[in-house]
Amino acid sequence: MNNIFSKIIMNQIPCYKVAETVNQLAFLDIYPIKIGHTLVIPKKNIDNIFSLNEKEFLSIMSFTKQVAIGIKKIIPCNRIGMFIMGFEIPHAHIHLIPMDKESDANFSKKKIKLSDKQLNIISEQIKMAINLCITMK
Repeated sequence: MNNIFSKIIMNQIPCYKVAETVNQLAFLDIYPIKIGHTLVIPKKNIDNIFSLNEKEFLSIMSFTKQVAIGIKKIIPCNRIGMFIMGFEIPHAHIHLIPMDKESDANFSKKKIKLSDKQLNIISEQIKMAINLCITMK
C-alpha cells in the first residue's frame, strides 16, 4: 500500500510529529476536529489495526497511552477520546481527540484551520510533555 501515511513514515511528506518509536509514529492531524487532534499509526503497513499481532497491538496501545497523556498535559480538556475507524486512509490509525463533551468527537463537523506556525507550536508542546512523562517514569 502506498498512501499518505506510508509517505509520512518514509519522510516523503512532512508532518507535525509529536512522538516516534521504531514501530510507531504520532503526529497532529492537519485537519483537526479539535485542537490537539493527533493520529497514531504503526509504521508497519497494515490496513486494519486488529490485524496487528498481539505484541504489536499491545505496543501501539501503550504508545498511544503515552501520547494521550502528553496531549492532556498541554490541551485543556476533560479527557482524550480514542477512536479507531480507518475508512478514509487504508492504513491502521488511531485518532486521539481532546474532548469536553461527546459532541467534540463529531467527525462530520467542520474542520479547524490552523497555520503552520500554530501546528508547529502545538506539536512541540505535546512532544515536550510526552518526553517529560517518559523521563519521569
